Parts: sequence; C-alpha cells; structure tokens
Amino acid sequence: MILTTHAVFGAAVASLVPDHPIIGFTLGFASHFVLDAIPHKDYELISIESDSKSKIQLINILQKKFSLLRDIIFVSLDALVGFILAFLFFFNPAYPWIFFVGAFGSLIPDGMTFLYLIFKNKSLAAFYHFHSGYIHSRYILKLNQFVGVIFQFVTVVVLIIIMYLIKAYTF
Repeated sequence: MILTTHAVFGAAVASLVPDHPIIGFTLGFASHFVLDAIPHKDYELISIESDSKSKIQLINILQKKFSLLRDIIFVSLDALVGFILAFLFFFNPAYPWIFFVGAFGSLIPDGMTFLYLIFKNKSLAAFYHFHSGYIHSRYILKLNQFVGVIFQFVTVVVLIIIMYLIKAYTF
C-alpha cells in the first residue's frame, strides 16, 4: 500500500484509543501489516529493481542519483499527503497528537524496509524478510497506477467504515 493509505488508516485505528498513545502507536504499526496483506498495486520506485530471483536490490546510488532523488521526493510527498489527510479526518482537539502517533506508527515498517534496502543492515534483514516475504501480499493487482491508488483509497474507506461500525456496536 502507498504511504498515504497507511497513514490515514494508522490514524483511524489510533483514534479508537485517543487517550492511550502507546496503544495507538502499536495499532498504527500493526495496521501496516493488515493493509499490506491485502492484494494491491503500488507505484513503482525507479531506484530499485528486481533481479532474476525476484529479490529487491538498490541500484548503484552513484549511477542513479536522479532516480533515488525522484523516489525520495515522491515518497516524501506521499507521506506528507498521508499526514495531512490523517490530520484533516482524525484530528481530535482533546487528544491533538493521537492522529500523528497512529500515522507515524503505520509508516515505520516501510521506513525500516527502506533502511534495509539502502544499508543492507543485518539487524534489519529479519524484519525485511518478515515484512516483504511473509506479510506483503504476493498477489499484485494488474491495474494501472492511478486505478491502483484509487483501489487503495476505496479499500481504506471501507475498512474505516467497518472499524467504526464495530466500535459503535461494541462500546
């Protein structure tokens, strides 16, 4: 899923427990894995490529500075839009930081994956293989990128509605 989708859903689940920021962060973090397990289509990052064994590797940064810079800008804008939408939909004046805690928690797994791809840090390898190999849906929807993003937003809207209906009938 794209970062905007993760941030909005992370804020939504954290808003269920506005007076418990640690639980909100944990729910945001866990929500990342729930969303990634749903088949979807992500936008492509041009600074990484798959080899013949389908393992992702970072292309030589010195040769692909532009690609990396483009991806960093693109991903940063994606995250920024996610935080703005999370703020607009889930800001609570009584608990002003809960939307941020959930949104931030939901982005941590992709941040850790990015760090692994850049530095190949052995301490992040197990997390990378868990996130990318076991959790992330292996089924990629055959949609163009625009339709893929729309599909993600519809998915998150449906999940948020279901979440609030469950909350309304259980609390």
